[in-house]
Amino acid sequence: MFWPLISRIVSHFVSFAFFVTLMTWASIAVGAAITFLVRTNHGQPRTIGGFLRFCFPSEMFKTKTCHTDVFFYVVNRLSTPLIVTPLLAASIFFSTISYQALTKLFGPHAQEPESMLIWLFVGLIAIVGADFATFYTHYLDHKIKVMWEFHKVHHSSEFLIPITNKRFHPAQQIFDNAGVTLTTGVLIGVFSYTFSMPIYDSTIIGIDAYFLVNALSFYHLRHSHIDMSYGWLENWFLSPSQHHLHHSMEARHWDKNFGLFLSIWDRMFGTFLYSEPRGSFRLGLPDGECQEYRTVMQLYTTPFMNIGKMAQDGLRNKTMPPKPAPVVKSDPEIFVS
Repeated sequence: MFWPLISRIVSHFVSFAFFVTLMTWASIAVGAAITFLVRTNHGQPRTIGGFLRFCFPSEMFKTKTCHTDVFFYVVNRLSTPLIVTPLLAASIFFSTISYQALTKLFGPHAQEPESMLIWLFVGLIAIVGADFATFYTHYLDHKIKVMWEFHKVHHSSEFLIPITNKRFHPAQQIFDNAGVTLTTGVLIGVFSYTFSMPIYDSTIIGIDAYFLVNALSFYHLRHSHIDMSYGWLENWFLSPSQHHLHHSMEARHWDKNFGLFLSIWDRMFGTFLYSEPRGSFRLGLPDGECQEYRTVMQLYTTPFMNIGKMAQDGLRNKTMPPKPAPVVKSDPEIFVS
């Protein structure tokens, strides 16, 4: 029963994905132009040549991690569809299951004519729900030791470029997307039943809304050298500059600004920081760990090697007999008469 629904959604995304791709890449040029005109400390003249040097600094072509990002992106393009397609089907599955469960509990709802107000409301709820799921899975990527080993792949880049956004280990992609899929799937099923909407329509609304919001929020500039900040709006929306702090190797920035679109989650969890000038911190992993992630092969294998070492250390600690407590010799008592 799911395949007709899946085929309709996939056919929708053939055209929609192309539209979103154009929007996201156009947002890079728009965001870069705004930052170039507003900021005065980038050291480039207000000319076309200055703008091009601002967008494409020499460090972008010299840094080793940028070269690795490009090759890793090409290799990952082969595996990403194998991950995303099952997750899309899983979202539809969770939506349908939650819808059917509510129908059995409370009875069926007759389909009602769709209104723009309901569409907007369902889209808003889907955005908020998916954004929180994205924040929380990212939070867990840092707090769960095994997931942090996979997430280090993303943080090992020492110079951010837009395709650094694709520098994720496949194991992390599965974990992160599973959380978002489960959250949005259940929400869509609940709201489809509540507002008597077809599963197909509400699923499209939910997924389209979140993609469009990211497309319009300078998504790619979060992984770039262009330090676009939002000023007072950073209290509500995370700017690219705030995400740059998340990639900082400075101890004062560790485990901060986990959010993607809304900054309210970081404020709730006490992990919020306002943006800082880009030159005041360095990017990457501390203690020279970036050396373990220089090649595409290392990006895939290093997490497994580190997890294996963690497992060996854990087994060694469990099997080793406890050390005997040291014998403390007490001094003879001295009596003073």
